[in-house]
Amino acid sequence: MMVPGGMDGTGERVFFSMEAKMHNDNAIDNIRTYLMMVAGVCAGVLGMNGPQGAVLYIAVYLAISTCLLCAMGFDSTRFTNLSPLHFTLSAIEKYGLSYILLWTLCYALVYIY
Repeated sequence: MMVPGGMDGTGERVFFSMEAKMHNDNAIDNIRTYLMMVAGVCAGVLGMNGPQGAVLYIAVYLAISTCLLCAMGFDSTRFTNLSPLHFTLSAIEKYGLSYILLWTLCYALVYIY
């Protein structure tokens, strides 16, 4: 991840770099998206129904967010301008559609067809 607060091309210190923030947000979004898709495939292949799949979604999302916070040294404000709690809970609903799509697809392919 890029750290805002470095030097720009003119040698002046930049305290907030929009390019670095956009890069970090994009990297975090990609990590969460791909890992939630993998979790959806696992939930479908393991045959999880109803509440089991929802619990897996929440558990995997929190695990991913915790791992990302560990990678950031638990200082998410330095990389994303979000507090650690807001960073963890702000996008929990955003990745649900990909998870559900792959969960139901893999469940249908393995157990129905």
